Amino acid sequence: MNIIKPLSRRILCWSFFVMMLVVILINTAGFFCVRFVSNIVTIQTLKDASIHSETLKQGLEKLLPLSEIIQNLYIPVMSAFFIIFTLVLWSIIRGSVARYIRKSSIEVQQVTANKKKEKKDAFEDSVKEPVITKKELTEANKRFYLQLLSVLQREGRLIDFFSEDLSMYEDAQIGAAVRSIQENCKNSLNKYLNPKAVIEQNEGDSVTVPSGFDPNSITLTGNVTGEPPFHGTLRHKGWRAARLELPTLSAVKDPSILAPAEVEIM
Repeated sequence: MNIIKPLSRRILCWSFFVMMLVVILINTAGFFCVRFVSNIVTIQTLKDASIHSETLKQGLEKLLPLSEIIQNLYIPVMSAFFIIFTLVLWSIIRGSVARYIRKSSIEVQQVTANKKKEKKDAFEDSVKEPVITKKELTEANKRFYLQLLSVLQREGRLIDFFSEDLSMYEDAQIGAAVRSIQENCKNSLNKYLNPKAVIEQNEGDSVTVPSGFDPNSITLTGNVTGEPPFHGTLRHKGWRAARLELPTLSAVKDPSILAPAEVEIM
């Protein structure tokens, strides 16, 4: 990883610093020990005493060359000790830190991956469309077909008017009732559909049907021959819905119910 390389250099510097302190402490302790012993028993004292002891004389003859070798090799040996143990300490610490970083990185990646998966699952669950059975879809379509008629009944009493027997009423009475029903139904249509004329001209006017006209918007009748444009008389200007904002479907389970019965409790 990229972080291990600069961290490795820092570990090497600290290892060098620690081992240097150790070497300084060892040298200092050795220096004071040798000085302390030298103050108690000097080499010259031992040489003077060896005149009276053959064993001491032989021991000094072996010790003095060895001490000279130790003095000559002391600096190289301590330098090698310093370098070797510095590298050993650096390798141990570097390996431990690298393993810890790799382990932590793997754990972080796993935690991040789990969080991403949880977010993805939560998002998929939130946008997942509810399962609608075929029967429920059929019933909903039936209700959509009858919804506008239900609205006209609720706000204009249109079905009541169609179901009424008008033979028992005078023309004046029928006209008054029709005026109210027509006004309420017109307001409902304007509110939810806002119907606009397909052709903005008066019925009976001469009109021209251009080439490329929409057959769903204009129906041709009479003697239709040849190719457009056609010239004719407008018999019905047609209607199109400029808006479609029907109210939300009610919770009525039976789609055939256009309007519920009303019962006043006395």
